[in-house]
Amino acid sequence: MAQKLTAKNQELVDYLDTLLKEMDHFASLVEQYAAAKSNPDQYSSLLSRALSQLRQKAMMRNIGFIADAAGQLSVAASRGGSPMMKARMLRDGVVSLKALIERTIKGTIQADEGDKREKEFLAQKALKTQAEAVKHRVLEEEAKEAAKRAAAPAPKAAAPAPAAAQPKSAPSPAPKVAAAPAPKVAPAAGPRPATAPAVGGAPPAPRAPTPPAAGAVKPAGPSPVKP
Repeated sequence: MAQKLTAKNQELVDYLDTLLKEMDHFASLVEQYAAAKSNPDQYSSLLSRALSQLRQKAMMRNIGFIADAAGQLSVAASRGGSPMMKARMLRDGVVSLKALIERTIKGTIQADEGDKREKEFLAQKALKTQAEAVKHRVLEEEAKEAAKRAAAPAPKAAAPAPAAAQPKSAPSPAPKVAAAPAPKVAPAAGPRPATAPAVGGAPPAPRAPTPPAAGAVKPAGPSPVKP
């Protein structure tokens, strides 16, 4: 067979193929029975015996409907009656049994293909369910991680580095201080000369002597004449 079937179905199909070949042998026995001029029962006896063996084999392989059809045809072949009517009945029985075997082969192949499609569908469904379960579990883990991050306290700002750790900058040069100028020493004040009185007027008023500056040396000599 061109189709790739399971081991059990392939064995059944192979057996049914052998039955189809036997159907050709049964049809030839029926035609010999119908064409026999003398002692036609010998062909019907051979047909009845072959159908009885077919029934037993079908029962062993658990093909009950084929076994029942073969048993009914075997009983009809063993009965007496008009050769013409019996030959017509046997022809119809063989044709019906052959058609039943062909339908069984076709049904077995279709059932096997249906089982394969169902298994593939179930396998895909199982994979899809597994993928959805994994996706759901991943989403749950992500939600838990997000909740943990939201509940965690905010990190504190980093403390400044201690002074010892900070790099020392080069010392700036000390500013130059300009030297203060030396104080100027005022010259010692001497006695003021007496001014001459103005002509034709009153004499000028006497002036008070200017005190000597601090640190100045008082000149020696006579004190000025008081007017």
